[in-house]
Amino acid sequence: MHLSLQTIETVEQLKEMARLEEEIWGTAPIPLHQTLTVAKNGGIIIGAYEDGKLVGFVYSFPGMQNGEVYLCSHMMGIAESFRDRGIGYRLKMKQAEEARRRGYRIIRWTYDPLQSRNGYLNLAKLGAVGVEYVENCYGEMNDALNGQLPSDRFIVEWRLDRQSSWERNSAKVALLGAKGMAVLEAAPTAHGLVRPVLNDMDEASASSLWTAVPLDFPHLKERDLALALKWRLATRALFSRLLAEGWIAAGAVRRPGEPAMHYIWVRRNEWLREREGDG
Repeated sequence: MHLSLQTIETVEQLKEMARLEEEIWGTAPIPLHQTLTVAKNGGIIIGAYEDGKLVGFVYSFPGMQNGEVYLCSHMMGIAESFRDRGIGYRLKMKQAEEARRRGYRIIRWTYDPLQSRNGYLNLAKLGAVGVEYVENCYGEMNDALNGQLPSDRFIVEWRLDRQSSWERNSAKVALLGAKGMAVLEAAPTAHGLVRPVLNDMDEASASSLWTAVPLDFPHLKERDLALALKWRLATRALFSRLLAEGWIAAGAVRRPGEPAMHYIWVRRNEWLREREGDG
């Protein structure tokens, strides 16, 4: 596979992106006048091309919070036959490179915390952290990925001004999470799926926490919608509370043979001190 990454800026490129967007989600794409305006006004759109054909993209535009400008990464899509090849990681790294060049210090975006593939990319590979939880963020969504459940989302923050390498970030998370307390586990069901089990523990004494999510949530949702809703509501309540109590989701772990991925949670203040040590 000969893959090239390049900035998307022209009308023809944006039309090709719209076609791919519609192919991936089966819904109407972002209007061309909107994507073109973003491309010409501080936004960053990166395309992944194989032999000249667009097979993936990441779409982002300027945002602001508390007087600080950041890059809001709104959408990333990859053609189905090109998934699980590391293209998402390469798109995000190219996005970060271009963002630094243009003076951005932070990239923020949302994703469904029950989608373990996205969680592992965002937290384990890129080193972003989950800092907010938004209930039913986009309201009712009718596409294949989001339909039939509330569209809850994590907001993650990826700091570019003090971005550690993947190896250094991974080592820190492993150190902080080595003696983690499992507050949410995935227990097997009689039908080969997993159900959420909350453990009643004294979190005040813990240095880190572990919370499980299904490794293949889309499959679970397809098999048992009621169970998928239980996962949504259990993680909503727990993750919202942890964030309110000063924890952040700082890493993700997948262990061979386990039907779940685990988020590693650390105290926000401790994580900030660790980051300051990066220099």
